Amino acid sequence: MIKEALDAHAEDLERSFSHDRRRTVGASEIGLCARKVAWRKREHGNEDAQFVQGWGSHVRGTIIEREFWYPALRSKYGNNLKFSGPDQQTFESGALSATPDGIVCNLPRDALMSLGIDDIESDCVLTECKTIDPRINLVEERAANHFQVQVQMGLVRLLTVYKPIYAVISYVDASFWDSVSEFPVKFDEGLFESAQIRAEKILTADPKELKPEGWIAGGKECEYCPYTKPCGIMRMSVPEREAAADPQFVAEIADLCREAQALKDEMSATDKEFRDLQQQIKDRLREKSVRRIPGIVVWSPMKGRTNYDMPAVRRAAADLGLDVEQFSTAGEPSDRLQILVGK
Repeated sequence: MIKEALDAHAEDLERSFSHDRRRTVGASEIGLCARKVAWRKREHGNEDAQFVQGWGSHVRGTIIEREFWYPALRSKYGNNLKFSGPDQQTFESGALSATPDGIVCNLPRDALMSLGIDDIESDCVLTECKTIDPRINLVEERAANHFQVQVQMGLVRLLTVYKPIYAVISYVDASFWDSVSEFPVKFDEGLFESAQIRAEKILTADPKELKPEGWIAGGKECEYCPYTKPCGIMRMSVPEREAAADPQFVAEIADLCREAQALKDEMSATDKEFRDLQQQIKDRLREKSVRRIPGIVVWSPMKGRTNYDMPAVRRAAADLGLDVEQFSTAGEPSDRLQILVGK
């Protein structure tokens, strides 16, 4: 009853844009997986049938920005707050677009002294509102958000009279709104230029020609992607017919395999060092009977995962005359790449 009402209201809160968002790559998209964004800009019906787009974090951010963050900044900075709240504006150039959360103008050069910036090198700072899960311990801004404000600053500098050198990304704790982390980001002209090239490539290239960056980065982004099935088919498509490899191609693949093997060995050594340091930290905390040092470390017990003795379940089902195979499902097909160089 209530869930249906909340779902419907969330749709009503969905923000509308005056421009066609499929025509450009937005600042909030530029740091995401290139293949995913490319599919998002096209209407090919590639979405996974079972994918459901959640609205929780999006609506959370919208409400905090609109009802708390924007009124707070408007109260403090008055008319010096530009392009914010109802006055937000989308800036567009070529394949890129951006809708900043605001720009604070007429600031002194030491406005960001508390964040370690002695001189903002202009009279304005771009501001970006984010919310964050309280379980996440941020030590720096997220990479995608860093890229986002670079695009925002670049387009604002290109298309307006305002020339911010710095942006401030604020992360409001979703549970405790008085806990706010702020990170200053300095404008990088080279990064903005690379964003322009990247956006053009995303809009014009066939998605299969773009790297599955979400999967390469570890797969976390894939958990919220509506294109995991077609992407998986592309990534794991093993040639059906075997062709002969010429000597030049053999040499090319051998070099890549050696490089991959070297990285694997290096990662194994690094992982061992990391686990050793983890154990040193635990040992020292145990010696001092300390579990938590605010802002530095938290050591806490975790419940074990629930597992089932499947052979015993099968035997019990057989005793009851049940065929467990009727409940079985086939997993998604996968692939296996064996690197034999160096063995």
